Amino acid sequence: MFRLDKTAVNKVKMGEETSSFAYWQTQSHDKRISAIEFLRKQVNGTQSRLQRVYRIIKQS
Repeated sequence: MFRLDKTAVNKVKMGEETSSFAYWQTQSHDKRISAIEFLRKQVNGTQSRLQRVYRIIKQS
């Protein structure tokens, strides 16, 4: 489970923020996947499957 470490938070001016890409490149695959799963659960709740999206197209 992820928890916010409030001592590790830095304030920066808009436009001066650094990319988090370098940080995630140093993390293990398992940690990356668990972080994605954590974010997915925040958005979709505990729904374990992706929603299906479909469109019905009437042909003439």
